[in-house]
Amino acid sequence: MGRLRGRAAALAAAALLCLSLTACGETKMTVFDATAYVKGVLDETYKGTWNNAFLDLVELTDGEAQDAYEASLEQEYRRFAYQFDLDESALTEETRQAVLDLLAEVCAKAQYSVQEAVPLDDTRYAVEVSVRPLGLFLQVREDSLADYQEAFARKYADTDLDALPQDEQEQFRTDYENDWAMGIVSLCRDTLGLLNQLDVVPILVLVAPDDDGLYSMGDNDFSNLSALILPY
Repeated sequence: MGRLRGRAAALAAAALLCLSLTACGETKMTVFDATAYVKGVLDETYKGTWNNAFLDLVELTDGEAQDAYEASLEQEYRRFAYQFDLDESALTEETRQAVLDLLAEVCAKAQYSVQEAVPLDDTRYAVEVSVRPLGLFLQVREDSLADYQEAFARKYADTDLDALPQDEQEQFRTDYENDWAMGIVSLCRDTLGLLNQLDVVPILVLVAPDDDGLYSMGDNDFSNLSALILPY
């Protein structure tokens, strides 16, 4: 029933923006469509899953949905790198993949339920999502990050970087940054099985058309939802 927002622009803005749709002719989005849309976006973004009904709703191919999922993981990767002080420019492909594998596993554990959409007027819908936040990264910060930082500092305390030849300085920097990043990955994996259950939090999102008739969740709504599902 709808048409997809331009794919190149969509992927540049990550998964949410490429999953926008519009009503054809005089047909409006229904309550069912709005509900299925929000759940489908969340399933695609966090769990990497989708069904044919959702693909039809947003007019995506299976390959395009996979591209959108990978784009959302890349966005989470950048968020993770910023929050845990990873120097992306120094990371090897092996380390980068280890982070992505961790994030795929963590995101797949996202807990949410989508309530039936409530029409606000002829074109806009409010959708309540009940989220149980994944407290993994909060717990890592609280329980083990400070000790890890201290141990890591001690490990390299005797290294005089200025005394090393230039080529060895570059190699040291690469080893140092990858060691730090893999340690963070290990901390997160060690905590995965020890997660405390956080309280369920309801959040409202708006599904509405823009000036071109493209339906989507607002950027702020999706950002707020993402921050609630996987807080840092």
